[in-house]
Amino acid sequence: MFEKLDATELQRREDEIFFKFMERKWALDALGVPPTHDKLFCLLKWQLDEIEAAKANLEEATAAA
Repeated sequence: MFEKLDATELQRREDEIFFKFMERKWALDALGVPPTHDKLFCLLKWQLDEIEAAKANLEEATAAA
């Protein structure tokens, strides 16, 4: 999903998704709903994990070059 992006674009998307992730977490906390029971929260968390993996792969490729 994020493999073909450069470092700048990965960081921009990570920042955007992180903001949505935290905003959703705060809203769920205010409602007393555990975040793990919310599909959107879980999707955003998964996307953050995917971006972290893509960034690690990009760093490895840069180091190997």
